[in-house]
Amino acid sequence: MAALPLCFLCWRHCRTLDGKILRLRRISQKLERWQRAIRAYGLDPKTQMEMLDVDHAMRNEMASTRDMLWGLRADCIDVERMFNQLGYRSHRLQQRQDTLMAVLDHCCVAASTVLAVLAEHDAAVLQRLRAQRAA
Repeated sequence: MAALPLCFLCWRHCRTLDGKILRLRRISQKLERWQRAIRAYGLDPKTQMEMLDVDHAMRNEMASTRDMLWGLRADCIDVERMFNQLGYRSHRLQQRQDTLMAVLDHCCVAASTVLAVLAEHDAAVLQRLRAQRAA
């Protein structure tokens, strides 16, 4: 009977993780679409000069998103540690924790890739602008 509140807490946490996993998968898909869109801008001669992130606002937002994801990952590890310290084991919880970690890792990589693609795109645009100015 004493384990019932802990069992309920675990069940509630699993429900929360399910929602986070779904939202993070959507975020990951958006990040991947952004990568493709930025690369497409750079390949199309009509749009090569578009979308220059002069003030680095896009990069700052993406870095902030990545940092928030890392923070969420750390929080998730802390909750897992708390359940372990209390001696509570649940296959369902472990499965969801593992899934969430994998999705978070994928999101962080996708965000880092968007940052790199933005930097590449900006460098290419600046190089073209300098070449036009020099000509």
